[in-house]
Amino acid sequence: MMKRLNPALAAAVVGLAAVAATPVFAKTATTVMSRQDARATVNQAKADGIIGEMADGYVGVRLEARMTPAIRAAMGEMNAGRAELYRQAGQAAGTTAAAAGASSYQQRFSSIPAGQWYRDDAGAWHQK
Repeated sequence: MMKRLNPALAAAVVGLAAVAATPVFAKTATTVMSRQDARATVNQAKADGIIGEMADGYVGVRLEARMTPAIRAAMGEMNAGRAELYRQAGQAAGTTAAAAGASSYQQRFSSIPAGQWYRDDAGAWHQK
């Protein structure tokens, strides 16, 4: 069962989401990837069931055997952006980054498309 959403924290996460939408570049040993490219890679990996949303607000690996360097780099870029967003939202709401991440997941949960995977608070993966 999902916890009740903290309205102040939800507003902080939503308000800071625009900050996360600005273009940046992630650099790995072999890849330079724009935020748009990273998002497309992550979205495809979610659709393929390789990764999914997690209850802590981050994207996590579901099928390690199918991970590629490009997916790992894109996931790292997305999670780094989310970490900063959650840090700022938590600070703005007077709580922790972890609470902001969990709140973001609660907001995002209803928009996870049918067929994609998510990991609950107990760490179990489920297909929506």
